Formats: sequence, structure tokens, C-alpha cells
Amino acid sequence: MQVLVTTALLAVLGAVLLISGLGTADFAAQNAPAADCVADTPACSAYRVEMNERMYSVGELLGWLPLLAPAMIGAFWGAPLLAREFEQGTHQLTWTQSVTRRRWLAAKIVGLGAAVTLGGLALAGIVEPWLAAFDVPPYNVDRFDLTWFRLVGIMPAAWWLAAFVLGVGTGALFRRTLPAMAVTLAVCALAFFGLLRAPSSYAPPERAVQAEVIDELEPEGSLHVTSYWIDGSGAKYTAQDRDLALAGPCGTDATTKKYAKCSFSHGFRQVAEFHPEDRFWWFQWTEAGILLIPALALGGVAVRRTLRPRI
Repeated sequence: MQVLVTTALLAVLGAVLLISGLGTADFAAQNAPAADCVADTPACSAYRVEMNERMYSVGELLGWLPLLAPAMIGAFWGAPLLAREFEQGTHQLTWTQSVTRRRWLAAKIVGLGAAVTLGGLALAGIVEPWLAAFDVPPYNVDRFDLTWFRLVGIMPAAWWLAAFVLGVGTGALFRRTLPAMAVTLAVCALAFFGLLRAPSSYAPPERAVQAEVIDELEPEGSLHVTSYWIDGSGAKYTAQDRDLALAGPCGTDATTKKYAKCSFSHGFRQVAEFHPEDRFWWFQWTEAGILLIPALALGGVAVRRTLRPRI
């Protein structure tokens, strides 16, 4: 039943994203302005607003999936898998039918674990083309952005598999379905919120210093970490502190190029810390390891406990 329900939900989501993506691709083909259009021109601004509305009408739904999908997989696929057998005593009947414990476990865990992994990859496979439909300049989609980072690549598969193994482990340890489901849900929520902003700390960020007026300080597709200002001595300033320091010589309108040139002439420099786009897969595999290593360790303990005869 869990497999059928998950497959049906993925099919429905795929249909929604297909309709949305086709509509967006048609709109972009007919209305996309020049790729180098200025953002505040009417045509470019209207195009960006429309693309934003199209993206976030569906994106708000997708935004919950990195939390809800693994939690549901762990609680409803993983936790009952062994806990219900122990709770109802049906495992004892199985083990008297010339089926070894090892074979019984392998049949249960490996098959469903593979299905979970394929389900996560399928989710990424339907989200990627949908995002690609929006990636039409001058509107660009950054897969490294934390809004999409856990919906593309190997992240859905890693989160789903880790949650499944966690559920199996808690089910084998508690041997009661409801406590195992509750613990699995709690741990999935803690893991999600604990790692929510973690990718920016997976490696030391690169640093760019702006000493003249340019359009973009960070390369396109980068993961932004932080930005601040420094003076000639290297002391850090927030944007508000810089505005106060330059209110006299440069005025108060910090949005103009004239103001920016004035601030640079007084020794101020803007600094941005970021992770370049080529670290995307490195960060994906890093988070996958953070999730899967402890989950598989717990799963190994649970399997060992299950295989050990109880005296």
C-alpha cells in the first residue's frame, strides 16, 4: 500500500509540474525579452514578475517536500516494517517456515530500500525539467539555492533512504509501531532543521572584493554565504554603518551608481563570501554522507539485534 500511494503521489506531482512547465516554456518562448535587458525596464520587470508568480504558485508546494517526504517515508515505510512484525508476533511464524532470519530481513529491507531510492531519484527527475523551464534568461534558476538544493540531484534519494533506514532501525529497537513512528518523525524534523542552512559550512567560502561598480559581485549560480563592507584598514561595516559613515560626503541614496562610486572613493569595499557553482555536487555528496552514515550505522545495530536470538 505504501508503494502504491507513493507512486500515485509522484504521478500526480509529475502531472502538475508537467502542466506548469509546459505553460511556462510557452510563455517564455513568446515573451522573453533580451537576455541582457535592464531589470527596471517595463518589459524585463513584467517578465520577471510573471515568471516569479508561475514558479512560486507551485514552488510553495514543493518547498515542503524536503521535510514532509522523508518524514512520511521513515514513519510509514520504515518504522512499521519490523516493528509491526515484532508487535504482532508474525516474525516467529515466518522463521518456522524454513526462512532464515537473514533472508527474511534481506527480502524486506533491500527491496523496499531500493524502491525508496528510486522514488527519491524520480522526484528529482521530475523537478529538474520543471526548473529548466524557468531557466530562460533574463530569468535564471539557481539549483544551488537552498530552496531547490534538496529537491534536485541525489538529495531526495539520500534523504528518503536515510529516513527509511532510520525508521527500520527505530522499529527494530522499540518493537512497537507507534513509538517507532513518533521517534522517526521527531528525528527527521530535527535533522531537517539542523541541516537547513548547513551547506554554507560544508567548505570554507571563497571571497570576492568589489572595489568598483560592477553588476554582480558573485558568479552566477553561486551559493551566497554573507556580504559586508570593509574600510581601508580592513574593519568590517554593515551596510547601515557604511551609510551612516558616508551620509555627509555621499548622500543618503545608496541605490545609485554615483553613491557606490563615492563610497569606493572613500576607501570602502564590498566583500561577498560564497561557494562557486562547481561545488554543487561536492555539497550534495557531503550532505548525503552526513545523512546516510549515521542512519546506516543505526540500521546495522538494528539488524544485528534482530538476527540475534532472544533467550
